[in-house]
Amino acid sequence: MPNLNPSRFWSLALVAVTAIWGWSFVAKHDLQGMTASCLNSWLFLVGGASLLPFSLKSLMRIKGRDWITGLVAGAVLFVAFAFQTTGIQLTSPSNAGFITGLAVVFTPLILFLVNREKTNIFQMIGAITALVGLGLLSAQDFALHLGDLLILACAVFFAAHIVVLSRGRFAGAPLAFTVIQLFTVGVLSLVWSVGAGEFDVPGDLGNWTIVGLLAILSTALAYVVQTKAQTVIPPQKVALILLAEPVFGGAFGYFLAGDRLTTLNFLGAGFILLGMLISEMRSVNQLKVLVPKKTG
Repeated sequence: MPNLNPSRFWSLALVAVTAIWGWSFVAKHDLQGMTASCLNSWLFLVGGASLLPFSLKSLMRIKGRDWITGLVAGAVLFVAFAFQTTGIQLTSPSNAGFITGLAVVFTPLILFLVNREKTNIFQMIGAITALVGLGLLSAQDFALHLGDLLILACAVFFAAHIVVLSRGRFAGAPLAFTVIQLFTVGVLSLVWSVGAGEFDVPGDLGNWTIVGLLAILSTALAYVVQTKAQTVIPPQKVALILLAEPVFGGAFGYFLAGDRLTTLNFLGAGFILLGMLISEMRSVNQLKVLVPKKTG
């Protein structure tokens, strides 16, 4: 069996991560008894602790500038998850998955604001298409609801996190960078949770199991894979792979959480996916980025 080249291997690993993240929308929605601040505290502190033994040596070798980069990325990620975990409690897993996917649309817009990188016609059309889809997906009485608005805010900050990962200059090992981010989110969430009087211990074995799986799979493992993948895969391809996350979120929402979208909602979900795809195209030939080049 031929060996996978690094780009193909990490592309497949990133697809697996999007499936895990899709499932996480349902899992977090089921933890109705835990506040967002408390849940994020457990997820990121346990996730960071699980990686700490493997990253101690690299953590001791990194420089001050690398610590700053990791802390900034972690702070942005904290805000994203604060919005997402709160919003998931107030909307359906399917809606949460599709709206979070708008991060792909917001990423080029943030790059334009930060680096004055030019937007092209595809990004403009993609953004408009996705926003129309958002309105249709959330349409119950033709008004956006609080949960959907919170998830929309989380998508903006996830886009900002993608920009930080792609533009940050981190000289240390990807594993060390991941650990710094996870502990930053965990500590900030813990301060929020304790300050608000919301910190608690999961009440039963079922909740502990879900928290443990989320901490190890959708937090520790997922961010190790994403951080490493972005060092060997072009940003455009990463963004296209992330299109799979809302699809998995919708599928898991349907089969595990009983989500049933109306025809109008399905149309909105389709518009969001189409807008996300269009926004990542520089030309019609951009779709070729999904096809790995032959080697040897």
